[in-house]
Amino acid sequence: EFLSEEHNMELVLIKAFLEIDKAYMRHAHLSADATLLNTGSTATVALLRDGIELVVASVGDSRALLCRKGKAEKLTIDHTPERKDEKERIKKCGGFIAWNSLGQPHVNGRLAMSRSIGDLDLKKCGVIAEPETKRVQLHHASDSFLVLTTDGINFMVNSQEICDFVNQCHDPTEAAHIITEQAVQYGTEDNSTAVVVPFGAWGKYKNSEINFSFSRSFGSSGRWA
Repeated sequence: EFLSEEHNMELVLIKAFLEIDKAYMRHAHLSADATLLNTGSTATVALLRDGIELVVASVGDSRALLCRKGKAEKLTIDHTPERKDEKERIKKCGGFIAWNSLGQPHVNGRLAMSRSIGDLDLKKCGVIAEPETKRVQLHHASDSFLVLTTDGINFMVNSQEICDFVNQCHDPTEAAHIITEQAVQYGTEDNSTAVVVPFGAWGKYKNSEINFSFSRSFGSSGRWA
């Protein structure tokens, strides 16, 4: 609907995120299930136009990365309460940041993200559904694939590891399975979902050998990688 009305894909995605958030709000207020008022979700969405124009929008801590010349390029930045710009908005709206026993920041001691779809009880505290966007011009001679991942993967496997794992796979379905399985083997306790989209340089940057150890992965991976 928005694509037919608007040429700017960033605006299309922003409008879509805000409309989904409004639709969720209407549903939650009409529902007898009170838990819907304090439930929400991260979201990362990618639009590809004419095979070369890629736009990514996100709220929360699910991620998108592009493998270019065999190297991972992050297309999203996590929306965490300790980000300076996010923290300022939350405090301006009357919210506060509290850290749990693991040293992780949470909005009002509850939500680890500063932007999300839903979480209606924290809207007044500065949690918003407006996504940040990034536009990329693809070069199919050097761009191998796009990967979208949830935080259950991002906590355990860093961006370059994901890129290297996918580069060993024969097809995108196998690659998505390998990424999620690796996160499970590393001990993830959160949702682990991956989407892999191949581009023109698929299979061009295979590594001859990859060695990973559990200790190195736990030490270098995670939300901040």
